[in-house]
Amino acid sequence: LAKRGEAEGALVITERQTRGRGRMGRQWNSPSGVSLLFSVLFRPPFSLDRVFSLTMLVAASLVDAIREMSGLNALIKWPNDIYCNGKKMAGILTEFSADGTAIEYVVVGTGLNVNWDLRNERELQHSATSLMNEAGHPVSRVALLSYFLELLEKNYRLILMGKDALIRDQWNRCSMVIGRQVLIDPEGEKKKATVTGIDGNGALLIEEEGGRASSIVCGDVQVLFPSLPGNRD
Repeated sequence: LAKRGEAEGALVITERQTRGRGRMGRQWNSPSGVSLLFSVLFRPPFSLDRVFSLTMLVAASLVDAIREMSGLNALIKWPNDIYCNGKKMAGILTEFSADGTAIEYVVVGTGLNVNWDLRNERELQHSATSLMNEAGHPVSRVALLSYFLELLEKNYRLILMGKDALIRDQWNRCSMVIGRQVLIDPEGEKKKATVTGIDGNGALLIEEEGGRASSIVCGDVQVLFPSLPGNRD
């Protein structure tokens, strides 16, 4: 749709996906009728180095929507996952096309476990969860999606006005890794560090053992020590 010129703001949603993708070639699985599985098309008028702001935009808006609709303390795990009580609840995948440094389009895909009961899923029950499992009751997917889209539009306007810092601050407040010691695997070389935040382009800011400050653009992050009460890792 993006390649054919579909207008910005297009929303594609499905009840079931058969080839759900995550970062680094991983799969995203979900049975039919219990999750929110959707993609949003953006055509932002800014340079390629700001594309991660759209991942932040979707993550921050989704966390706020989850908290408002269910009361759950959802948190963001850099770079693109939503966790609750130490288990993964949602994943976000951002893909784009660019001409040089100018963005042609960005598609942000999201998979959110809403009313999927994962307690009896042998392979997933210890690592994944859903809104229903955490809240103890089903959550309206239509109401949740509607509220999320309202937040998304409002926050996107802030980005278009150059107020990315507001979204970044919100992202940082909802982060499950800031201030925590983590194991990072940026390019096949594992190292321990303490996360201090993210910068304007979405890179993870860390303080390595010995006090050296640096940043990570991509890679996996594993939290090493127990989280705050109510958020198990």
